[in-house]
Amino acid sequence: MALLVGLCVVGLLAGCVEKIAEQPSGPPPGGELLNRPSGEAGLGGEIKLELFTWTENDEYEVNRELIKEFEKQHPGVKVSLVNVSGSREAMQKLETKMAAKAGPDVMSLHGAYYVGFADAGVLEDLEKFAKDDDDFHLADFHPRLVEMCRYKGDLYSLPRYTSVYTLFYNKALFDAEGLPYPGTESWTWDDYLAAVKALTKDLDGNGTPDQWGCIIDFWGARLYPWLWSNGADLMDSSLETCTIDSPEAVEALQFLVDLRHKYKVAPATTSTERNEGLNSFARGNVGMYMSGPWDIQTLNQVENLKWDIAAVPSQKTRATMLGYAIGSGTRHPKEAWELFKFLLGPGSQAHMADQLDKMPSRMSVLKGSYAKATADYRRQVYVDSLEYAQRPPNFPEYNQIEGILQSQLDLIWLGKKPVAEGLREAAQAVNKELEKLRAQE
Repeated sequence: MALLVGLCVVGLLAGCVEKIAEQPSGPPPGGELLNRPSGEAGLGGEIKLELFTWTENDEYEVNRELIKEFEKQHPGVKVSLVNVSGSREAMQKLETKMAAKAGPDVMSLHGAYYVGFADAGVLEDLEKFAKDDDDFHLADFHPRLVEMCRYKGDLYSLPRYTSVYTLFYNKALFDAEGLPYPGTESWTWDDYLAAVKALTKDLDGNGTPDQWGCIIDFWGARLYPWLWSNGADLMDSSLETCTIDSPEAVEALQFLVDLRHKYKVAPATTSTERNEGLNSFARGNVGMYMSGPWDIQTLNQVENLKWDIAAVPSQKTRATMLGYAIGSGTRHPKEAWELFKFLLGPGSQAHMADQLDKMPSRMSVLKGSYAKATADYRRQVYVDSLEYAQRPPNFPEYNQIEGILQSQLDLIWLGKKPVAEGLREAAQAVNKELEKLRAQE
């Protein structure tokens, strides 16, 4: 399966609205959180920190609550919350701020952009803070997550929460066809194909399906689990060469293309509408789609939608996809670390899980209160998936080659170019661009 971090790759959201929080004060609603003060009555005079995030409104409001609690525990420190809705827009805004040497003290990073920021030298090495802080336990984070956040050996980020891709399925549609729910470890691509065929229906008899077995997001990170499941990847192990044209990759993406064009069990979709799968599934006429826990809050608001999650179907192997950072330009590194530590603390993570169904990155919370809490879906699937999650092939130039790759993927998905030909041209174009970019370094 594919593991995403809470630098979290949550898909590209529409719009770009920047909101500056009021200077918060006072305790959050619902009483005290589990985090404990650092032991200092205050961290000095009127110190101001900037926290940069990219979230939807519900998480923005929870962050405001947490900031109020942090300020209560750290008198004399005020936190300004800057939120840009939309990951791509947020990262572009952050790049501009960094270039102007006006970067935030603590920031949330998109996984695909994290390596670029680390490579540019604008992030602090977190290990130097962690090793001197007896209250911060790096071992509480899963080793896969910690390793994913390293760049050239140094630790520049940690996930506040994490996310793994899983299969969301409509229980009512499965029940209507008398199909067993997905979810066993032996559920293969063939099992998946049989199910989506049975679930696709022309209910009004006009020759066009009204109910689809699945919906496929044919773009970017949404393809990684399918590639990994068949022993393929976007890049080689050294992240030097694009390998999207390997026989294993061609086979994996051909399977997805066939779902739309050969078997006609998946509708047309576009790479520019990043919530298309979610919105279609929420309407109740799609059997399955792949996404992460960031969609749960939306689905919980849909009346009469009976759904659950299962592991992504496997072919040759099981796979799914694997923070927050401190800017190197901060004038208050000690206070910035305290804010970072608070946001990633067990209490804050438990609060995020309780309020927003966020998947904790701390093992003590993930396997504790998160796994044990009563939920309408199988949270244990997320806990188990972390054990076989894989690291996305992030590299500094990703945002510069993303469009080159997607242009070929779009042609393939539209049926305008054979899979093998499109992937071969994509690999050639990406490798040519990487060679040019790296020659300029």
